[in-house]
Amino acid sequence: MTTIPAASLIDREEWRKYGLNLPACILGMMLVAVHPYALGVMIVPLEAEFGWSRSQISAGPLVTSMTALLLAAFAGRITDRIGPRKVALVGVPLFGLALAAIALAGPSIWSWLGLYALLALALLCIYPSVWTAAIAVRFDRNRGLALALALSGTGIASALVPYLAARLIEAYGWRGAYIGLGALSVLAVFPLVALFFARETVPLAKRDVLEQRIPAGRMGEFKTRKFACMALAFFLYSVAATGLGINAVPVLMQNGFDMVGAAEVVGLIGIGTITGRLLGGVLLDRIDGRFVAIGCGFFAMGSVAILLLAGSSATNASIACVLLGLAAGAEYDAAAYLTTRHFSRRNFASLFAVLGGLAGFGSGIAPLIANLVYDATRSYDLMLMGLFPMFAVASVLFLSLGRYPDLEEAVPA
Repeated sequence: MTTIPAASLIDREEWRKYGLNLPACILGMMLVAVHPYALGVMIVPLEAEFGWSRSQISAGPLVTSMTALLLAAFAGRITDRIGPRKVALVGVPLFGLALAAIALAGPSIWSWLGLYALLALALLCIYPSVWTAAIAVRFDRNRGLALALALSGTGIASALVPYLAARLIEAYGWRGAYIGLGALSVLAVFPLVALFFARETVPLAKRDVLEQRIPAGRMGEFKTRKFACMALAFFLYSVAATGLGINAVPVLMQNGFDMVGAAEVVGLIGIGTITGRLLGGVLLDRIDGRFVAIGCGFFAMGSVAILLLAGSSATNASIACVLLGLAAGAEYDAAAYLTTRHFSRRNFASLFAVLGGLAGFGSGIAPLIANLVYDATRSYDLMLMGLFPMFAVASVLFLSLGRYPDLEEAVPA
């Protein structure tokens, strides 16, 4: 019989001991999402100034995703060995500098790609596995909710960054916008990391079934069918969700919105993401995470259908953005939580870094593919239609993971 955590009551002791980690985790996750959500607003001024095509501009995130795909396992292994605190203390200021340095791009497209390569290296030090690793080994009864709160940072970023970037562009141009975003990243996050993040030394839970089965340092889980299904599902979902999310501003502009108006509507993705994160966290502590992931697939398909059929209406576009946010928010929760339930928490940073690397690769190629379609057809409609089968296959793969390992059967008496 599958054991579901009994999290109907809040474990006050967990929150008392480890709750101060959450503010740094939330803001750290915001940093991860700053550059992709800013890009949707930057595309138009970059295209106007340099004459680069949208697919060329979208190749920047592809550089970061390729780097993550190649180096995520290595970065995750370092996090497992030296701890997330040391990694974050280096990573936050490095990311702020790399983001601000993008202001130096142009006129050659190669300068844009080169600066994104520097950003990619910095991103490895603030990857989601850094922030979620601190949660995974500290929370047990309320792990789903704690992960949801930490991961809600990306939702906050999706709500704030497009509008903030649009206003910075209006006031200072796109170069000033990148400098401002980089400075704000360091000033807002580094003090919390230095003061509160992962200061405690915490042993792993006493009865983690997979800790009983897998000796420290062994990474055989990468070779299992279950991990392959998890990785492919997360990859497909990331390609589809990011292809829509990052290009939501230009999609709405295609449907008649101006840039600031589109950015305001797209900000609702962030509201939906935050809500989805929290709702998903509560559900994950109570029901099988596979069903949370599948529900997200249906919400995402509903968002696509609305944009295709009635995206020119502000009300319909708002509903579509909220649905996409709900789906994106709970899906990432589900992936992180399912990793802690089906695989070893001792190797969590390494495992989730690989999943994050694949998802990041998907996020990198998604805007490139979407804008190649746009460059060829002058429309995003074909891209939107292609998202339906991707969400459907991802849902089936999540279902194939099966029930959680049974603690009573797997742990020796």
